Amino acid sequence: MLRRGRDVTRKLRVVVIGAGAAGLTAAARLCETHEVVVVDKGRGVGGRLATRRIGQASFDHGAQFITAHTADFAEVVRVWETGGVVRPWFRGRIGPNGIVNADGHIRYRGVNGLNAVAKHLANGLDVRLGVRVSALVMGDRGWAVRTDSGEALEADAVVLTAPVPQALDLLSAGAVSLATHDREALDAIRYDSCLAVLAPLQGPSGMTEPGAIDPARGPIDWIADNHIKGLSAIPGVTIHATPAYSASHWGEGDDTIAAELLGAAALGAAPIKGTVQVHRWRYARPTVVHPERCLLAEGIPTLIFAGDAFGGAKVEGAVLAGHAAAAAVTRALGDR
Repeated sequence: MLRRGRDVTRKLRVVVIGAGAAGLTAAARLCETHEVVVVDKGRGVGGRLATRRIGQASFDHGAQFITAHTADFAEVVRVWETGGVVRPWFRGRIGPNGIVNADGHIRYRGVNGLNAVAKHLANGLDVRLGVRVSALVMGDRGWAVRTDSGEALEADAVVLTAPVPQALDLLSAGAVSLATHDREALDAIRYDSCLAVLAPLQGPSGMTEPGAIDPARGPIDWIADNHIKGLSAIPGVTIHATPAYSASHWGEGDDTIAAELLGAAALGAAPIKGTVQVHRWRYARPTVVHPERCLLAEGIPTLIFAGDAFGGAKVEGAVLAGHAAAAAVTRALGDR
């Protein structure tokens, strides 16, 4: 039965905030039945699906690999592999001396870096980069997504995939209050930060196949040689600091952080002078996650929270959260 006052030919608009794995997945699922706009403050898509080039060296400096633990995500990865987006890197788990538990899950790498996965997900979508959202303002039946440039995108529904503290700041800026139980659930989510060092090297790193180490102690959580990994034309390492080191050294200068972590890495070659970079991931890894794949806010126009802090971390958690967010939007807008 048709409802009075509604143009049934108009696709309802959904604005997705965040062009990481969760946001792009949700947008791709929704775009056939809704008008979808994805906005992100960054210069490129991907979030922590991040690949950077420094001279001749290329680095995955956020997520390091993709693993499938569920049948649903295994099918997604199979499609990516068939399409030439990802390929196996190694099987098992990495320890201080290389691979342990060689019969474990396959770790996949991006054929051209993990950012290629994000670019694949973004293909065909209306993605607007360099757009910093300043506030979400609630209307009678929808939302105004306000940006620093003064633009206001009108939306029937919003999918918020930014890290939860940032998402809550957007609601506060728009004077939006959540139901008490929703706010408590979101406030319970926690993240670790991570300092990442990217260092092109003058020669081989001294690491062996598959080009990754997970130290047992010290300030380093992970080291990967992107050349051995098959990504970089020359040796170049990604070093991730431990959560403890990252938290205690967050405000220190880049030179100090790089010197300490490179010293602890004890690589086989020195970095190329003037090329080392430090990246700060403030919300690198959720440590306390929401039990469900997304959260539909109660009592206000359609607003969905999703991301890797919902139902499970890593790329798999983000993609499955994106699927859940799209389904929740479709259900919520079904009666509109």
